[in-house]
Amino acid sequence: MKRHTIIALFILSVFVGSLPTAAQQPANITTIYVPVVSSNLIRPYGIEPNTGWLYSSSVYPQAANLGAHWVRLNTISWREAQPTATSPINWSAPSFQRFEREVLAANALGLQVMAIIDDHPSWATGSTKICAAILDEYHDEFAVFVRAVVAKYSQHPYFVRYWELGNEPDVDPSLVGELSPFGCWGDKNDEYYGGERYGRMLRVVTPAIRAADPGAKVIFGGLLLARPENTNQTDGKPFNFLAGALRAGAGDYFDILAFHTYPTFFERTGFSNIDFDLDSQSLGGAWVSRGGATVGKARFLREVMQQYGINKPLFLNETGLRCDGRYSSCETQPTAFEQAKANHLIRSSMRAMADGIENYIWYTLQGPGWSNTGLLDVNQQPRPAYTAMKTAIERLNEVRVPPQPFTGYGTNIEAYRFRGNGFVLDVVWSVDSTLRQITLPATSFIAAYTRSGAPITPVSAGGNVIISVGFENVYLKRTP
Repeated sequence: MKRHTIIALFILSVFVGSLPTAAQQPANITTIYVPVVSSNLIRPYGIEPNTGWLYSSSVYPQAANLGAHWVRLNTISWREAQPTATSPINWSAPSFQRFEREVLAANALGLQVMAIIDDHPSWATGSTKICAAILDEYHDEFAVFVRAVVAKYSQHPYFVRYWELGNEPDVDPSLVGELSPFGCWGDKNDEYYGGERYGRMLRVVTPAIRAADPGAKVIFGGLLLARPENTNQTDGKPFNFLAGALRAGAGDYFDILAFHTYPTFFERTGFSNIDFDLDSQSLGGAWVSRGGATVGKARFLREVMQQYGINKPLFLNETGLRCDGRYSSCETQPTAFEQAKANHLIRSSMRAMADGIENYIWYTLQGPGWSNTGLLDVNQQPRPAYTAMKTAIERLNEVRVPPQPFTGYGTNIEAYRFRGNGFVLDVVWSVDSTLRQITLPATSFIAAYTRSGAPITPVSAGGNVIISVGFENVYLKRTP
């Protein structure tokens, strides 16, 4: 499938001052506007910290060292900003103060911000639950609020361009607790699971976003998309949510379609060498037949869009490898779980890029994180997955063309080839625990690196070099 061109305003900021505060922009920051005219730039990796962590003294330096390109912020609360229908917007509300500090920190780090607007007030939902859909009669009020937010934060010193309306809207509020911060536009008693009312909201609110900032990009709230078909009739049909929104005419009212995926680590024999992205147990087998947790969901969403004649870029804007809390191996470091998490990050992100998914955001940055997904540990020190992402970012910063699957190393080696200026970069791993060898002419070898970035010295054999490849990936830089 062809990659899409996204014309957007990308912020490159050089941080040489102190940590940002809500009151001022960080000192000595030069902000340069560079139009991103093609998604051929390989800049997919991003992070999502929980509210308040990005600018914290323990996490900010780690974010700076990582070198990611995106940050997803779930901080803005409509409930807090307008507690009653007649309240003016309270720009001094704590969520706005935290959001401003986060955005300034992101600017200083050169991160592209993706901001979620959710947490709807009860007067607009008719529900006492935090997680509830906005009633149709209050879509106009929501549009007024969103337009004001976008107008304020699309200007100096904030520069937010990507706006996501809700988080996991394909969740029915009856399935979560009173205080759960999901999207909850879902309705399990509806054939289209509430997707139509979400689509009606987009038709009202998106024009307000575009009026406030013609350069803004509207993101369809990242879909949980638990499964592609029914397994329990009482749960309804959450997989129909996108179709419902498109039936309501929302196809022209978002720019990017986002989704989430969370395979679960299960401790069992040989678990250190299990590919959890393709594992039938980690997602209950729901997506295996379609290509796994990452690619399978993307294929499903494209099929739905095709039925309605639309074709939008896909973002995997929340993902990770969760740990089942029953297993003690998830609680200490280093552990087999942490190695599995790092391997999963590389496997799933490479498959995502090769499938045309343009964004890959890991939740969470700070540790230990939800279900131990954090890239950092409880002391906010790097885990193996952090180092794996950092190395991938460093290697991909040298290339310019999205990857293609590469089969030249044999059927038992999975590889993805990127192209740079006069060289190719192959990301390679063995499909199982067997250590395999790659032989190539010595004249074509440029460099090789481990998953963590350490140089690999190949074995010389006549006019060839030999590199051993195991379950953990290696980077092989060579002439085409």
